[in-house]
Amino acid sequence: MAKERAKKSKLEALEYQVNLSFDSRDNIYVARVPELENCHSHGATPEEAVRNVKEAIDLWLETARAESISIPEPLGRKKFSGKFVVRAPEDLHATLAQEALRRGKSMNELAVELLSKVRKKGA
Repeated sequence: MAKERAKKSKLEALEYQVNLSFDSRDNIYVARVPELENCHSHGATPEEAVRNVKEAIDLWLETARAESISIPEPLGRKKFSGKFVVRAPEDLHATLAQEALRRGKSMNELAVELLSKVRKKGA
């Protein structure tokens, strides 16, 4: 039973997003798990940092279960509706409405177009 739980935990750890960066001040690679608060690790190489953060994820999940702390669902498992609300300053809202009108588009169409450009730049 404990072996099955450990295997499940290892598989679960692989589902969480890991952001890897190099810290030139300390000359190490830092691996952070944005979905799990304060879950991070480091290593001398990228591979070591990732290996270490997988252990950190396992420990984070184990501690959360033991302490009855809510465990966030991995982003990869979440279903997205395609809808979200954005609050913007009035002047920006007006500018977007004017630009959408100028282009003969709805505000939604313009927002999707602009956000898609941002996504392509990040890819």
